[in-house]
Amino acid sequence: MLEKIWPFGRSRFRKAVEEALEKAFQETGEVLEPLSELSEHEDHYLLRVEVPGLGPENLEVRFEGDQLVIEGEKREEKRAKHLAEIVYGRIYRAYLLPKDAKKEGLEARLKRGVLEIKIPREKRPQEPPLRIPVEEA
Repeated sequence: MLEKIWPFGRSRFRKAVEEALEKAFQETGEVLEPLSELSEHEDHYLLRVEVPGLGPENLEVRFEGDQLVIEGEKREEKRAKHLAEIVYGRIYRAYLLPKDAKKEGLEARLKRGVLEIKIPREKRPQEPPLRIPVEEA
């Protein structure tokens, strides 16, 4: 059907679109945001971040103010390709952690393309909600 609408066929059209998209992303220097999840446990939080293809030498985990930052780069090896679907580039993600998270004692492990960061929690008494009266104007 597409061959009838598009004069140069499906494969040529797809290749042209893929090349245009690849060129567009290379020129902008897009930063990739890894997928992640933060789970709560009794004495710690567990942040899991997907970073397939990256090793510990390509990752940096640090605090900047109140944010936990994960940064790295997945570099492309130069070689002849017949198919190119893997995404390469710089990854960056900053997480604002809950108030009871400690900055000291964090542990980071990389296992099967998933970075796991164990973040200890401070034991704090739960604060009651503070009611603010609403006045009529």
